[in-house]
Amino acid sequence: MEDFLKSLALGISCGAIYALIAVSYVIIYKATRVFAFSQTGLLVLGAYFAYQCLIPWHLPLWCAVIATIAMGAGIGFLLEATCMRPLIGQPIMAPIIVTLGLMLLLRGVGLVFWHGDVMGYGDKFLPLGVWKIGFLTLPQIQAYAFIICVAVITALLLFYRYTRMGLAMRVAHEDHSVAQNLGIRVTLIFRVSWILSCAVAVVTGILLGNVQGAGIDLDANGLVAIAAILLGGLESFLGAVIAGLFIGILQIFVIAYLSALLPGEITLMIPFTLSLFILIIKPYGFFGLTRIERI
Repeated sequence: MEDFLKSLALGISCGAIYALIAVSYVIIYKATRVFAFSQTGLLVLGAYFAYQCLIPWHLPLWCAVIATIAMGAGIGFLLEATCMRPLIGQPIMAPIIVTLGLMLLLRGVGLVFWHGDVMGYGDKFLPLGVWKIGFLTLPQIQAYAFIICVAVITALLLFYRYTRMGLAMRVAHEDHSVAQNLGIRVTLIFRVSWILSCAVAVVTGILLGNVQGAGIDLDANGLVAIAAILLGGLESFLGAVIAGLFIGILQIFVIAYLSALLPGEITLMIPFTLSLFILIIKPYGFFGLTRIERI
């Protein structure tokens, strides 16, 4: 029972990180109908930049976090203004290919400046101790990562529900034409969505850098989050969160109970294999919108 509960807790923590990455994808997709592969590169860059601020530059924690978020938001602003804005109205494959190139570019920055090495934060960010709850032992780093993910997702939901910009973004997400008729600048919604999404991505990069160490391989978490989006639905925040948690729990249980029978790479294959079967049954995911087009 102890091993089961510990695996469940770790799975929920990992799933919360996947959910947060998935939410960053959904923010852009709902606004622009573009699937932004560039978010995986931002995970790597955010983790490395936070490491640079905390270790070599010796910045205070709060300053390092703010600087990293500002860096992510600035990158989002630049990407939207220079790369994505000129592609409005172009065939859908054009922006998708551009985001793939941006993913490789952002990932390459980590190779150029940090040589792709894995670098840990030590105890500069999340504590490395453990909590003992009865017979259950939980790493504090995983528990705090889960709490931060929940806090960020909650803040996003409150932003969309109660702020003027959030309400405008919700209208634009439903229909661009209706939003324009209501006086909402859809191009501004695109820009804010990119800024917000990239800021969320680098926050997730900070968490991953503390949990796994800042490194090039962090982009694999972004790929797993893509499986979560396909499972939950490209246009659903709720679906992204639920699917992210489910995949995180599934991966940890596979590692805990099937690692002796299956190769290690199977943990990365399982989310995509599951998504493949689910998409055959429900092409729009469990919580996605089913679009019917008349010909």
